[in-house]
Amino acid sequence: MTLKLADCTPLCKSFRCDKRPSALKIIRKGGKKVIWCTWVDDECDGPWCQFGVCKELKMTEDGKCKKSVPTPKPRVTVVDDDYVDPDEIPEKIAKKIRIKGR
Repeated sequence: MTLKLADCTPLCKSFRCDKRPSALKIIRKGGKKVIWCTWVDDECDGPWCQFGVCKELKMTEDGKCKKSVPTPKPRVTVVDDDYVDPDEIPEKIAKKIRIKGR
């Protein structure tokens, strides 16, 4: 079974130009967004450019985007309001320490 992967494009949020400063510039041609490379003064080649990279490292060598696998959300533990930390200094002692420390 072969998966059909989408082509990687410069319009992808994860696509970056590795050239510093970035050579990519978004322009409009005929009401359409076009990614322009100021380095070669032509339309961006996307994954076939030597400076085109995917910041999520999801681009295959043939210029396709791998499907991202959803990561499980971390479990959140709720702490009760009346929970007392065993390392916490009692309020009476803390006041005495503040007074002596002056």
